[in-house]
Order: sequence, then structure tokens, then C-alpha cells
Amino acid sequence: RRPLCEARSKKRQFMVMSIVGQEYSCPTIDITMNCLFFDLASHNGLLACVKDDAMIASKLVDHRLDDHELVPAVEKLLRDAGWTYQDLKQIACMVGPGGFTSLRVAVAFANTIAWSLKIPSGRIHLSDLYAARVGSGRLQSAAAESDFVWLHSTKKTEFFVRGFGSYKKKWPEPVHITLEDLVKNLSKGISICGELIPEHRSVIAGAGVHELPLQNAEAILPAFLKNVSFENKTLEPWYGRSW
Repeated sequence: RRPLCEARSKKRQFMVMSIVGQEYSCPTIDITMNCLFFDLASHNGLLACVKDDAMIASKLVDHRLDDHELVPAVEKLLRDAGWTYQDLKQIACMVGPGGFTSLRVAVAFANTIAWSLKIPSGRIHLSDLYAARVGSGRLQSAAAESDFVWLHSTKKTEFFVRGFGSYKKKWPEPVHITLEDLVKNLSKGISICGELIPEHRSVIAGAGVHELPLQNAEAILPAFLKNVSFENKTLEPWYGRSW
């Protein structure tokens, strides 16, 4: 099976390879974090360079950024951080949920850089980042200490949902659900977080739920990335459906 970075576009792969170079040695074991993070899944996209416990450069971007805009945006981010591609030790990419094209572009670019530089990549689901923003930056502590439901509007009458804390028994993993079924399963006073369209937010508010305050994503990112599993595996987009 060919990796996504090859299947997506030979032209773009060659373009990125020509940027980062073509001769690399296998990395030695190194616990230093020089991580390039990008999120084109969230409505408010984010590119960031994270070194150990600090974010040294970041840029908010439109989640509809295409591949021709992504490369120069990342190049500028690296310059702002004082890095080159060769300084990168990890790639972290939000794999979904989100727009089809945005996810495809982000994941293909992450795979291309990771493959070219022979560095590990980390797969991040949007629900994990939201759980960290509810907690202290560590997904584990957020799930253990808080009872809440992550929601994500995907269509006019459809959501993705995942439960944390006591709600993990009902929705242990992100799943697709209709608005009708969701309302039936939401108890009054339940705490929620996530990205909702205005129509969904009105319906949810009418059900008597409580929307949790969130920490800024940039503030928790360094701590959050320390809990991401980085592997030498090809990333795949998470669309949340089989159709």
C-alpha cells in the first residue's frame, strides 16, 4: 500500500523534497522536542513550532489553506522560530474531524515531511486537544478529573461525539450521531465542549447543557504534545464516516 504522501501528488512531494533535501541519516534516540505542529481541522487553524516546554513561533491560519499556501506559511514559521527543516525532530498533525480537503492537505504534507526527514509523526484527534484545553494540557488528567462530552458539528443534523469521565462509558471513542439521538442522550446540566454551528449551539443551549470554558490552545500545546505518541507510521485522515 502506497503512503498518502505518494498517492496525493508526485508534484507536491517532489516540491517539498526539494525544499528539505534528499540525503538523511537515520535519527538517533533523542528526547529533545523540536516539533512542527499544524492544525487545519479546527475552524481556527494553527501552525506552531514547539521546543520542549515552550512554543517559540506560531501563526493562526485559515483552515481552508491549500497546499500551495501551506508550504510558504510553514517556511515563514520556521524562519520565525530560527529553524530549518533539518532542525525538526517530530511532526504533529491534527487528522480530524474537519473539511475533506483541509485534512487531506494537512496529512499529506505531514507525511511528506516525516518521510523525507525520517522523523516520527504524531496523530492528533481534535477531541484530544479539546480535552486538554478543558484540563491542564494533559489529556489523561482532563479525562480523569472532569465529566464532559466533546461535540463537533459536521452537518445540519449531524455531530461527532465523544465522552470523557463518566460519559466515557457511553461514547468511549469519537462516533457519528444524529441531532435527534444526541438530544435524547444529553442529560440536563451536562458539560460540553467543541466546535458547534450557531443552529446547533441554540439547540444544545435549549437542552440545558453547560459549555465549559477552555484554555487557549497555544497555552497548553507544549504540555499536550509531550503526551502525543510519535511513530514512524503514515498518518491517515479521520473523516469519521465509512461513506
